[in-house]
Amino acid sequence: MIDQLKRLLNYMEENIDLKHVEMVEELHLKSLKYENVPYMPLTVIYPTDHSYELFPYTEAFHDPEKMLYNELIQSFSSSLNSIRLKDHFPMQIRSNHGIGIISTLFGANCRIVNDGMPWVDHLEDGIDGVKNLLERGVPEFTSGLGRQVLDTHQFYMDTLKQFPKCYKAIHITQPDLQGPFDIAHLLLGTEIFYEIYDSPEVVHDLLKLITDTYIGYRRFIDPYLTDKAGEDAIYIHGGIYGGKVLIKDDTAMINLSKEQYEEFAKTYNEKIIDEFTGSIHYCGPERKWHHDVLVHPKVKSIQYGNPEMHDLEYDYKVWSENKTPIVFWGWNQEYSFIEKVSGAGIKTGMTLACQAENHQEAVRILKSHMEG
Repeated sequence: MIDQLKRLLNYMEENIDLKHVEMVEELHLKSLKYENVPYMPLTVIYPTDHSYELFPYTEAFHDPEKMLYNELIQSFSSSLNSIRLKDHFPMQIRSNHGIGIISTLFGANCRIVNDGMPWVDHLEDGIDGVKNLLERGVPEFTSGLGRQVLDTHQFYMDTLKQFPKCYKAIHITQPDLQGPFDIAHLLLGTEIFYEIYDSPEVVHDLLKLITDTYIGYRRFIDPYLTDKAGEDAIYIHGGIYGGKVLIKDDTAMINLSKEQYEEFAKTYNEKIIDEFTGSIHYCGPERKWHHDVLVHPKVKSIQYGNPEMHDLEYDYKVWSENKTPIVFWGWNQEYSFIEKVSGAGIKTGMTLACQAENHQEAVRILKSHMEG
């Protein structure tokens, strides 16, 4: 084990407060169920002090020790910071290999540019390449990045088990599996928006194949996860979400019409949701039809990647009607944005996050939030 990782885990093992960790999970689960809570859970995101420097992503991508180190310091929020601050971040780590994991099972290539998260190269043959995929059927789950993800998660498990408090408190979550239409877009690029007109049957066949692959791969990686929270919730994407999966639906929600969404996205998302129960995430602005196409008895929570583009009071009103919670609201905003939640009289049914400049500001924000 590299020295930096060993020192970090030793520090965390000595300083984790398991009673606080249990309280945080209970607070999240109660708010997700619209139960009375003393305050809604708040994750405060701020830079880690300079004594902990991240490894370059190009190194961490290929090295599970360096990736684990980076994830403990910065994964949506920071487990290290949370141990010090005692905010309400549900501590978690993942195999952070980007958005293309399932795409690579189908033969797509991922490449790192300027030490950023991986780009996915679309299939060179376009729709003809899709037809070849359809002939081959569901791919091997250890192809592409599949084996690397499993090896990384196995390393996480084996390492954290040497630190019992860390293993109990820090949850190994699913990698970024995206969602059916987003994966199809990664494979075809912008060509998919032409093909839903020119070759709709092929697109449907592709989406069905992707959906079957998603379901199979989700089952396949389950033994490598420690993501369970309560009876029907998981640690994932910075928070605790209802169900067993989080479908990323950025491309379809923003680029398709309501009618196109219902034909090319909703059906396949709901097949996954019916299989597991789960939640939906998407970035970008709000369309008034979004709620209509997303509501489903097995959709257990919703997360907006750009809450600043949404109408808080409208969103809370429509989702609270069937007690579907909004998760990780405000994650990319300052605390003043979060204060609008209490100003609207909202006291449960949400989990919150905000940005701070440093530890001192984070302490002040958390104290203000908990004291109301």
